[in-house]
Amino acid sequence: MSDHFGLDLGVVQRSRGQTAIGRSLYQLRGSARLPDGSVVDYSDRTDHVAHFIVAPDDAPAWVTDCKELWTRAAAAETRADAQEARVMELSLPRELAREDWIEIARRVAKALAKRGMVVQVDIHCPIASDGGLNPHAHFLITMREIKDGKFAQKKARHWNKEFYDKASVIRRDMADVLNRYCQKRGVDYHADHRSNAERGLPPAEIRLPRWNVLHYKRTGKKTPALERRDQERAARAEIARLEAEYHEVQREFARAEEAAPIAAANSRALVTRPVRFSVTSITARATSDRPTKTFGALLASSVSMEEPSAPRYGP
Repeated sequence: MSDHFGLDLGVVQRSRGQTAIGRSLYQLRGSARLPDGSVVDYSDRTDHVAHFIVAPDDAPAWVTDCKELWTRAAAAETRADAQEARVMELSLPRELAREDWIEIARRVAKALAKRGMVVQVDIHCPIASDGGLNPHAHFLITMREIKDGKFAQKKARHWNKEFYDKASVIRRDMADVLNRYCQKRGVDYHADHRSNAERGLPPAEIRLPRWNVLHYKRTGKKTPALERRDQERAARAEIARLEAEYHEVQREFARAEEAAPIAAANSRALVTRPVRFSVTSITARATSDRPTKTFGALLASSVSMEEPSAPRYGP
């Protein structure tokens, strides 16, 4: 059974009312009044773990100031439907220590900085739906090269080929990076880059618009979408419980085999067949109960698994 792994790619689009400054504040869990007069405030969230910026070696000093960086990035865009930044979100193994989360995120950001990009990195660790930790890293990435101390007049469109239609490749390489890192640290973790459909699993949980939660807090009544989400969560929790019980039985048989090889040989056939749980039946029960290289290649080659060196950019 593979562990949780997620990688999302996207862009900050003005046509959808998004801004790089607003996204930066979200990642930082900060608050400010935006240029359009609106106020954003994420300061009530307590899941922020670390923040740092990684930039090319020849980048000017102002790139280390988030407000200055993204104000300049937005000012460089003149189109009403411009894309102000690129975003990437990467899940991190909960079994690793906080320092390991930071080190992994830093190595990924350095691979991007080698291409000339400036990257704001923030690590969040809220509580997951199963009650455990949900550590993940947010990357906010510039879309223009910096020349002569300022953003270039033209976008670095050659960077598009690093990301466009490459999601599956980047997912595969990132999963490999996490697997090798955890193996190096002696951590039992396995990321599978394939989609749920490719692995014969139910679809991932859909992220609902925040107004569903706000409506529930205000009225005490769940929207239909929130009801379905909670039912699916209950089903997934039940599947996880059953799988955990199954693997515990496997471990008990393994221990028995070491202690009594002859007795275990007679029972080995009981656990050789893989057990798969039906999400349909579980859901029904829960309902009734309630460089010349692409970025992916660069990542695989440059994000080495050597012992981490002293951090160059502090959180």
